[in-house]
Amino acid sequence: MNKLKLITLLLVLCIAFVGKAQKHIVDITQGIDYNYFQHHLEYLAGDNLEGRDVGSEGYDKAASHVAEEFERLGCKPYGDNNTFFQSVPFKKRSVITSSIEFQSVLGTDIVDGSYANNISILTSPKNLQVAEKQQLVFVGFGNIMPDKNINDYEGLDVKGKTVIAMLGAPKSLKDYNSFDPFVKVSNAISQGASGIIIFFNKGLFQNMVFNQIHRFTGRPVVSLADSALDGSMANFNLGVAAFAKKDFIKNIFKQNDLNLSSSIRKAKKGQFVSQALRSEISCKYKVNIENYSCKNVVAILPGTDSLLKNEYVTVGAHMDHVGIGKAVKGDSIYNGMWDNATGVASLLSFAETFNKASLQPRRSLVFICYTAEEKGLLGSKYYAAYNNMGTENIVANINIDMVAGLFPTKDIIPMGYSHSNLSEAIDFTAENLNLIVDDNKEEENNYLFRSDQASFLQKGIPVLNVANGYTAVDSKINAYKEIEKWMSEYYHSPFDDLDQDYSKEAFHIGLKYNFLTIYYITNMMEEIKWNEDSWIYKRYVLNSED
Repeated sequence: MNKLKLITLLLVLCIAFVGKAQKHIVDITQGIDYNYFQHHLEYLAGDNLEGRDVGSEGYDKAASHVAEEFERLGCKPYGDNNTFFQSVPFKKRSVITSSIEFQSVLGTDIVDGSYANNISILTSPKNLQVAEKQQLVFVGFGNIMPDKNINDYEGLDVKGKTVIAMLGAPKSLKDYNSFDPFVKVSNAISQGASGIIIFFNKGLFQNMVFNQIHRFTGRPVVSLADSALDGSMANFNLGVAAFAKKDFIKNIFKQNDLNLSSSIRKAKKGQFVSQALRSEISCKYKVNIENYSCKNVVAILPGTDSLLKNEYVTVGAHMDHVGIGKAVKGDSIYNGMWDNATGVASLLSFAETFNKASLQPRRSLVFICYTAEEKGLLGSKYYAAYNNMGTENIVANINIDMVAGLFPTKDIIPMGYSHSNLSEAIDFTAENLNLIVDDNKEEENNYLFRSDQASFLQKGIPVLNVANGYTAVDSKINAYKEIEKWMSEYYHSPFDDLDQDYSKEAFHIGLKYNFLTIYYITNMMEEIKWNEDSWIYKRYVLNSED
């Protein structure tokens, strides 16, 4: 046999082998046991765990249950001291509501802020007591974007003052950062402001947005006790930090003989509307501090390849929810079934599938159930900073937050798809499961930093978080409207429980596409690398190396 024929034969055999291996793993994926997933979903979302709030007895029960199951499935402990748990220390700050005074004052004219009605306060970890009186400055959208020639602070002296900023940006500008309250806070601090009041200018969604914000700020604010992790979402030093309803700001403008509606219209057109006001904000309150801890659950399937076993693929899902809250129609347990008992049950399902099929990853595969996602991505932030393998050895992170959807869709939206060659895994998965990849960059940018994958992005690690798309298999379903309805009626409410309508078929498909993606990354990919034209790569990898 000549050399050319030998090479050709080897290529044919290689292709045949790869094709057979691919068919084998797809067959295993099709056999994922939905009943196993459902069993753990029902436990994690049950009333017995009382909403799995950080540091609660219900959360501890969930953590023990998950750790025991990982061990039963043959995973190794990969937390502290050869256990399945990583202790995460926190500080809890709560405003003493009886001490709150919040007013805009101009001479004898006073505009009162009513806590939980038109004002919500975000406490700084640096302050145990606040007694501030600061001049107010309106800064429009409060954006600073040099690359777009936008600076809403230009020509203003805000040092030692409180700025009023709107969420969003001019209509001509689409930038997901402009709707992030903590970007507004960061901008204000960079200009020397000592306080900020943020509001949402669209009246139609006022109550929904305010209530969602207040669910976060109105509860005790949890931050990481480790002062080295200053990037925690709520870690700032401002005397005044509040979210207000539009009507409160409108009354401040009236107090200053100004028209808020006119300023909003001009700002939306891109006009500069920032200006100093004559009013002062008077803000007083006291804070109670409590130290406590909770835990991440961490398990590992060690890699089998002599080289690739030193590369780690982390697959995570947050296990916490918001616990027990205000009773709605007699129900005060916020079960968090979709958000995110589905994610944790998914991780167990992946481990069960590896175990049942006697599969072993070539790269080391680490499962992490994070605490405190609902408090500001804190558990994942702590893990991304402190872990057993060394952050520099983590080559990819897959985040499972609210797996799949409430109804089957023809398409998936893989957040992170356009930023690295992990897209290869998505393409392989979509092709084998007959799914359409919607490379929806607007959706991707809107959500990439809103769940635990953000903690790994900021460490320069490629990520994926796969969501269902908006093309329902059932043409009678308007996916956008159904998701909007769920967000307004079920999100962070007692009704995100096992009694709501959901599709077992959709969850099962979500298990399949996530498992196949994970398998491809751990067993079939060669080098994992960033796309060098990715703005995330430029921001978090190149800048960190400069």
